[in-house]
Amino acid sequence: MKQYIHHIVLTVSDVKKSTDFYSKISDWQIREQAEHYTEFVPSDDPGGKHFLFVIGTPRDYHVTDNVFDRNRIGLDHFAFWVETEEELQAIEHRLRAEDIEMEDGGITNDDFGGTAIFCYDPDGMKVEFHLA
Repeated sequence: MKQYIHHIVLTVSDVKKSTDFYSKISDWQIREQAEHYTEFVPSDDPGGKHFLFVIGTPRDYHVTDNVFDRNRIGLDHFAFWVETEEELQAIEHRLRAEDIEMEDGGITNDDFGGTAIFCYDPDGMKVEFHLA
């Protein structure tokens, strides 16, 4: 049995802001959208059979100190896979055009011998574009 990750669900403070952000940084399509969530799918998997990326507001209860901190137990960051240097450069250009701040100003070393771009979503979650 293959055990790939099928979906990731992020809790966000504002679905509209986060939908706008993730639409700007990726070429993924919105598969479904409602007031409290948005489902994204990779462009080459419009049905979401292989992977879903979902953002939504808190479902169970309201948390008063609801601030993301990657140093707490849980999510540190997540990465989108990038196949070529040209694709990474195109992402850097798109992020600049959208005025999205990048760590180290753009393409950088990922501290593990690779190349990447790092930025932060509206809730402060670290997003990486990783050149494989």
